Amino acid sequence: MLALALSLPAQAEPTDFTLNDLEGQEVNLSDFRGRWVVVNFWASWCPPCVRELPELAAFQRDNPDTQVIGINFEQISAEEARTFLEPMAINFPNLKIGETPLVPFEPLEGLPTTAIVNPAGEIVERHTGPVTADHLQSIIGRHRN
Repeated sequence: MLALALSLPAQAEPTDFTLNDLEGQEVNLSDFRGRWVVVNFWASWCPPCVRELPELAAFQRDNPDTQVIGINFEQISAEEARTFLEPMAINFPNLKIGETPLVPFEPLEGLPTTAIVNPAGEIVERHTGPVTADHLQSIIGRHRN
């Protein structure tokens, strides 16, 4: 499988978005300003996404100072997404994709796609293809300095 990792130039302004979680509550990316954030786009029909979700949960468990956010990138109901995630004991918020593209996160080149957002709210790297907890550690470690 081909995986792409792109280091992105610094942004002029912090990025932000507002999406509803699977309970219908609004979540803003800026709510997590001051922390590293891992934004992961996934779909239930995507086998690499499904294999990656437990890795993201392990990363979240072992890195409480970093926030993982999942974004369900398909047209299923929030109830269907909750039912799908329930057996996996996911420990991070999952949001439903909205009607408007999340620029600069989109357009996506494939699923899963993971973006790393620094504490200032800047996307520092975007990765297409599955990631592991160790891979996320190395990406954030590379950008901390």
